[in-house]
Amino acid sequence: MGVSAHAFSGANPDTAQSLAAFVADDVTKALLDEIAAAHWPESVIELGGKDAAASHLRSAPVPHLLLVDLGDSDDPYADLMTLADSCDPATNVVALGKINDLTLYKRFVAAGVADYLVKPVSAEDLESAMFAASLPRTNAAEHVVDTQAEIFVVVGSRGGVGASLVAANGAWIMSQEMGRRVALVDLDVQFGTAALSLDLVPTGGMIEALQNPSRLDSLFMASAMVPKSENLAVLAAEEELGRDPSYAPEALSRMLAEVRRSFDCVWVDMPRGTFGQVGPVLSQAKRVIVVSDLSLAGMRDTIRLKGFCRDYAALTDVSVVLNRMDRSRQAAMTVSQFERGAELKVMTQLPEDDKAASAATATGKSLPEVAKRCKLVAGMRQIVTEVAGEDTKQRGKARKVRKAGKGKLAALRGRGK
Repeated sequence: MGVSAHAFSGANPDTAQSLAAFVADDVTKALLDEIAAAHWPESVIELGGKDAAASHLRSAPVPHLLLVDLGDSDDPYADLMTLADSCDPATNVVALGKINDLTLYKRFVAAGVADYLVKPVSAEDLESAMFAASLPRTNAAEHVVDTQAEIFVVVGSRGGVGASLVAANGAWIMSQEMGRRVALVDLDVQFGTAALSLDLVPTGGMIEALQNPSRLDSLFMASAMVPKSENLAVLAAEEELGRDPSYAPEALSRMLAEVRRSFDCVWVDMPRGTFGQVGPVLSQAKRVIVVSDLSLAGMRDTIRLKGFCRDYAALTDVSVVLNRMDRSRQAAMTVSQFERGAELKVMTQLPEDDKAASAATATGKSLPEVAKRCKLVAGMRQIVTEVAGEDTKQRGKARKVRKAGKGKLAALRGRGK
């Protein structure tokens, strides 16, 4: 699956939410209705199979993800080929059919189809295939930059200081405004807000990955992540309170290693309560961003977080972002006193903007989408520019020389014959 822009992107910037599905029976439609309601609210799901798909593609904008049920077709490959001329190169395709044949499956994959599932198909398998098709993947034929994704860890010195706000909006800005492929990972598996803040519904895959690391591979991780846009995907959970959410640090390291294979950057929203358990992960991070308010308790715990990083990740940069600055005007200390006490230079001071934050929360959008020019967003952009650095910018330019990869129905023409 590629990440190239196309004409439909201007009309629908949230391209990963664009789904068109054309099925051959009521049972499959019911499965898709349920999946789409949770993850693809802006979707078209119709009965009629390939004929309905052909009619739709002639008269409507091209979707980011196309699912075609080939029903009782005796030659599903030839039938799917008839849609190639109507599809955009950026469209990713999942096909359903009745023929269970490995040679047919290989022909579909070689031709660029993301997946082919044999009916009857379970809701879990169908959902996993759709998520995997919606995420960026590296094609062996591409020019690949030899580097691992950078990790940026965001942690709050205290609860409620806005660490999750910084992580979610930092990831959004880096993906949408810098063109990087970004994963946002929320490690608060019970009370995390990363998915909620971007109006997404987590899958159940993250906690499974952490508690059963032997299952981890690129396909499993692709199905566990929820795409927000062409360049941004979220890995999060809403684990039930009655279940044990604990996991081994080694499992987290392995999970992040899989995530790094498919993205340029990984933003990790880390609860401060688990910070002391993930020393090995910190050593992999390019930057740890400590978000604090201007308080004595905030300064104390910033010192403690910095000390832990020095012990377990001596080569990782540690930066401080001060938030809630408008509320801090009556604080007992100044910014310079905080810096002297913590022995860290403050990278950015974020102003209070309840109006913009409330608008973002109410609409499930990022701050730049609802208040592009406000001072709070300007501060967020300053953070992203600082942590990205020249190396990230150069690697972003290098990515542009990649050739278009597979995963597009238009690539079917002339292939797999």
